Amino acid sequence: MQLRIFFKTFPETTRCPSCSKIGTIRRSRTKNSFEAFVKFTRLANLYKCRECGWRGILKKYMVNKYSFITLFFYIVLVVSVAYVIRQVLLNNFGS
Repeated sequence: MQLRIFFKTFPETTRCPSCSKIGTIRRSRTKNSFEAFVKFTRLANLYKCRECGWRGILKKYMVNKYSFITLFFYIVLVVSVAYVIRQVLLNNFGS
């Protein structure tokens, strides 16, 4: 089990959403302020297909069902450690 929440995607090696050809998608430059904002957030990048001319936004990271399991695991771990530390502090230094 991998303990990662976000998994990096590689859109350059996936299919084009428009023409379904593999390996034709390349990074694109920003054309307006919305695209500049998307690029600034670093959650997605702008891409363009060399074959059909499709241009759009694709996510850099994906979340799958294991991401939610891992997130739940981290939350339980943090809460349980906080509880143990609280009990130790109350027993040793509490009033």
